[in-house]
Amino acid sequence: MAEKNNSNKILTILLAIVVCAAAVTILYVSLPQEGTEDNEIDEQDTDDQVDDDIVGSEAILNVTYNGDQTNYTLEELESMVAITGYGGYRTSYPAIKGQGTYTGFAVTTLVHEIAGGIENYSITVYSSDDENMTFNYTTIQGNVDIYNASNTSDSTPIGFGDVIMVVYYQKDGEYLDEESDGNLRLGFINQDEEKITNSSFWRKYVVSIEITQE
Repeated sequence: MAEKNNSNKILTILLAIVVCAAAVTILYVSLPQEGTEDNEIDEQDTDDQVDDDIVGSEAILNVTYNGDQTNYTLEELESMVAITGYGGYRTSYPAIKGQGTYTGFAVTTLVHEIAGGIENYSITVYSSDDENMTFNYTTIQGNVDIYNASNTSDSTPIGFGDVIMVVYYQKDGEYLDEESDGNLRLGFINQDEEKITNSSFWRKYVVSIEITQE
């Protein structure tokens, strides 16, 4: 009888050990493991967020006035008063190109933010392809020749002024391609009519603007 009781005790102990081992195994398997697919997705999401933060914080335009430089990210430029309108340009071929709807900010708005209410100033626009062009106050105010938007053979201006000089970052609702024309370009738009201006006033790959009070 004693031997039977001892056998029962041994079986009970073994059963308890098996139950405990099974519980530990289940608990271990249910815990998140390093290197699992879920972890890799989380890490990828984190990396993507870091990349987005870097892109969002990268300055794409610097503006200089009186020796002081102000840098702008795309997000900061978009926070300015946005303006959308029709634009296009006439080349010397002759040809009419670039017709579409552009979104950006008026150069006069940028100047006012940087230099206040100054008048009779000029700007020099620098491009990443090492080209630059200086615009006088009259041109900045949109007082340039207007050409026929549909007739390339008509080389005589059909009007003057009433357009807005803008630095734009979107065309037809799409952001500009950094590789093909830069993140920013400069041109002239009108919000009411289809007006075409001279291609020599349009700049691509814009990266820097210098404001000079005359």
